[in-house]
Amino acid sequence: MTAPGEAAERAAREARDHPVMDALARAGLVVYGVVYLVIGWLAAQLALGQPAGSASGTGALEEIAQKPFGAVALWLAAGGLAALSVWQVFQTIGGHRDEGGVRRWFARIGSASRAVVCGVLAVMAVRTALGDTGGGGEGGGGATGALMRMPFGTLLVLVAAGVMLVMAGASAWRGLTDRWRRDLEVDGQTGHIGRVVGVLARAGHLSRAVAFGVIGVLLVRAAVEHEPGSSGGLDQAIVRFRDDPAGPWLIVVVAVGLACYGGYHLVRAWYLRSS
Repeated sequence: MTAPGEAAERAAREARDHPVMDALARAGLVVYGVVYLVIGWLAAQLALGQPAGSASGTGALEEIAQKPFGAVALWLAAGGLAALSVWQVFQTIGGHRDEGGVRRWFARIGSASRAVVCGVLAVMAVRTALGDTGGGGEGGGGATGALMRMPFGTLLVLVAAGVMLVMAGASAWRGLTDRWRRDLEVDGQTGHIGRVVGVLARAGHLSRAVAFGVIGVLLVRAAVEHEPGSSGGLDQAIVRFRDDPAGPWLIVVVAVGLACYGGYHLVRAWYLRSS
């Protein structure tokens, strides 16, 4: 690597490891975990036919907004998520030093994708705090409909589907291979704590993979059939499978898994490890 590249990596690691940035990133992980806990709760409610809100990031933030001091909580959440996004950017540039070759680049791509996700959630938190939930757009189909009305819209929806399926595969891989262990200090991997964290991490990553996979398949179907309304987020996926005999209970299992994913990030905030 060239000297400027090495200097950039070193500067990114120093910024990432600064005590203030470390504390803010941990706060962001707490917020991220809470968002997934609320998504799991909303998904379970929707599966059982008692919808209390949208089982999505936006729905979770709107649920938080309705609580006492909700606006203050949303601004704090936006700050934490933005800080976590910046921390992931530093991790993308200078992190994953314990990986080698191609594995390091794949790990850095993962950090970059998480930086984008946290950044988007931070923006959504700000918009929700300001009372702007975005709406569903004109013409139906929500975000999928908006994409399909653009030039090369079908291709864009297929790209979005591909991204969701890749994220599903990556989440499943992290859960099945215990790749998540590298994000934690040793104390978070051993003993009774380690066993609890293992259950949360495996159940959470695999449930998240199922949710993303179903959404990806629905997006492919929407693109092929040119029907934006046949796609959507976790909400529509739940509604589609809710009428099957075992559908509600299978969805509740996934919802519990998503809550486990949130719980895992609460623990990760305490045992966060930089590499």
